[in-house]
Amino acid sequence: MPSIKDVALKAGVGIATVSRVINQSGYVKEATRIKIEKVIEELGFKPNEIARSMTQQKNRIAAFILPNTKHLFFGELLFEVESALYEKNYKLMVCNSSEQLEKELIYIDMLKTNRVDSMILLTNNDIEKHLDKKYRIISFDRIFDGIPCVASDNYTGGKLAAEHLIERGAKKFMFIGDDQQGAHTIVKTEVSKRRIAFKETLRQHGYNHLVEIEYPLGNYIDIPDQVQEQVLKHNEVDGIFCISDTVAARVIKTLENSGRRVPEDVKVIGYDGGRSFLNLGKSITSIDQQPHISAKAIVNIIDQYYNDHAIDPIIITPVKLKSGETT
Repeated sequence: MPSIKDVALKAGVGIATVSRVINQSGYVKEATRIKIEKVIEELGFKPNEIARSMTQQKNRIAAFILPNTKHLFFGELLFEVESALYEKNYKLMVCNSSEQLEKELIYIDMLKTNRVDSMILLTNNDIEKHLDKKYRIISFDRIFDGIPCVASDNYTGGKLAAEHLIERGAKKFMFIGDDQQGAHTIVKTEVSKRRIAFKETLRQHGYNHLVEIEYPLGNYIDIPDQVQEQVLKHNEVDGIFCISDTVAARVIKTLENSGRRVPEDVKVIGYDGGRSFLNLGKSITSIDQQPHISAKAIVNIIDQYYNDHAIDPIIITPVKLKSGETT
C-alpha cells in the first residue's frame, strides 16, 4: 500500500506539501497541487483518516457503542445508522461493549484522542460521571444530563400494546421486563415508559390487576428459567406484553411447549417490530420502533454538532403497532 512518502518522492516535493494538499490547508501552487493529485490517483494512495484528523480535528468518523451486537433490534438500528451516516459522507466504527463498563470507558477515550469525533451511546451502565459534555455524544434511550437523546415513543408503545390486547379480548394481563427498566431501577431511561403506559392504560380501562415480572438484564438475549416458571405458574393470564421481541419469542415457545396455544389461549405482544423471529412459524405482534427513523434523527444530531447548530435535548420518534399472528 503506497504511503504519503511514496507520493512525495514520485511528485518530487516534500511530505509537508503533500500533506497540505490532502488536508486542503496552507498555500500550494496550482501546478504543484495538480501534479500531486495526479500522483495520488496513479498510486492509489488513500489518506489515513485518523492521521488527517490530527490536523483537521474532524475526521467524520462516528463510533457506536452497543451492549450486544447479537441483539436483533440493535443490529437493525446499527444497519440503519450506518446507512444514514454513509449518505452524509460519515464513517462508522462499531464498538461492542458486552455490557462491560470498562470497555465502554476505553471506547469513550477515543473521543479524547480524536480517533473518532462523535459517539452514539447505548448503555445501561452507571456511566454518567465519566461522560464529558464537551464532546459530541448522542444517547439512545438513556437520559443523561446535558447529552442529547434519541428514543422511540415508548409511552405510546406501551399504550398501543394494552389497547390491542384489550381489543383482542384479553382479561388477565402480564408484563415481562428486565430490572433496568423496572420500578426500582436507578437508571433514567425512556424504555421504562413502556411498562408505565401499559399499566396506566389497563387501569383506565378498568383492569387494576397486572402480574409484573422483572428479571436481571444479563446480556439482553438469555432470559432466566425463573421467568419461564412464572409464566407457566400464572395460567390465568391470557394477555402478555414483553419488553422486547426477544423475550416474546422465548415466552411463546415456553407457552406452546407446555400445551398452551398462542394466540388462542394466550395473546403475546413484543416490542421492536417483530421482523426477526420468523423461525417461530408465526409472526410476532409487536410495537415497531421504526429504526430507520431513529437512525435519521441520530445522524441529524451529528450534523448539528458539526455545523454548530442548536441541538434538541431529546427527540422522540414515532412507533406503530405491527399486527402479527400471536394476538
